[in-house]
Amino acid sequence: MAIQDLGDNVRRHMKLQGLTIPELSSLIGMGTAAVSNLLNGKTEPKSTTLIKLAEALGVSFPDLLADAPRLESLRYRTAITLSGREKAARDQLRHDTALWLANYKLLEESIKEELAYLLPALNGVSPDIAAAKLRKELGLDATSPVHDIAALIEQSGIKLRIRPFGFKKTFGLSVGQADGGPAIIVNCEAGISIERQIFTIAHELGHLVLHKDSYVATREEEVDNEEVEANAFAGRFLVPDEGLRVAWEELRGLHWIDAVLRVKKEYKVSYKTILYRLKDIYPALKERQLDRDFAIQYNERFGHDLKDHYEPEALSSSDLIESRFLGHIRKAVEAEAITMSRAAEMLDINLEEMRKRAMEWRDGV
Repeated sequence: MAIQDLGDNVRRHMKLQGLTIPELSSLIGMGTAAVSNLLNGKTEPKSTTLIKLAEALGVSFPDLLADAPRLESLRYRTAITLSGREKAARDQLRHDTALWLANYKLLEESIKEELAYLLPALNGVSPDIAAAKLRKELGLDATSPVHDIAALIEQSGIKLRIRPFGFKKTFGLSVGQADGGPAIIVNCEAGISIERQIFTIAHELGHLVLHKDSYVATREEEVDNEEVEANAFAGRFLVPDEGLRVAWEELRGLHWIDAVLRVKKEYKVSYKTILYRLKDIYPALKERQLDRDFAIQYNERFGHDLKDHYEPEALSSSDLIESRFLGHIRKAVEAEAITMSRAAEMLDINLEEMRKRAMEWRDGV
């Protein structure tokens, strides 16, 4: 076991017990600086310290000393330099994602509900054709909005997690089948709109079907053409050409600002996605600065600018909820396939909160 694995395990069990560094320090008779060094993998503890840690955290030696799982097919890219704190948050995200996938696999096996991934690989196919093919594969016709992308993704055999990353310089990542995926993890930090999160899911779906060979954990730099293709795929997957044409023609009597807002609401995307898609399908609009025009006229009509990523008539968090992993935990607890403490660890809550949740399940709340 690597020293870093021990630190990660201790940190995880501290969260479970709701312990701070000073509180753990007091329980095991160590200084806070020494505990911080242990958590960060800078020192190797003595056997007596390990015994005290296990007792203080209420865990067995195997749990305390378990190796952290590794991801070989993680697709994480950013074109922006991260600060030291952001790099630490990124590393924790990788670790948490590996644990989450391992837990997901354990749950699927324990309740015998493994779901096969059946979507085709479309390497070399253009984004517009790939989006149309995948929509058809998922039972969507040429005009239908994607009403619930989270459910659609999960039903197709892709694991989905929506969580804050601790930084905003990347919106999402995905993991290949080699590590128990495919999986998509979406950043829900405060200030990232639900529309942006939905687009991120579609963007990562584009990578999964278009760029299967790019799932190598050692690569971090963005490849421009892959990002352009994934964005094009996402736009066409969420707002298909025919659907936008039909909707736009039906709304010709409205002021164009109102029409954009109406179509945006129907397709559950950002106003910018609608503007980009309009330029895609109407050649006369390609040279127009629609972003600028929309911002000016929206402010004139509604008295609100579009600065700081403001999203007009924004979706709420209830419009994007992943449910399969949480449902599996409930089934596993109720079938006594996992313990209450194991479920609490999977949910990253303490045991008291877990018991309360189990009571709510039992009482039908």
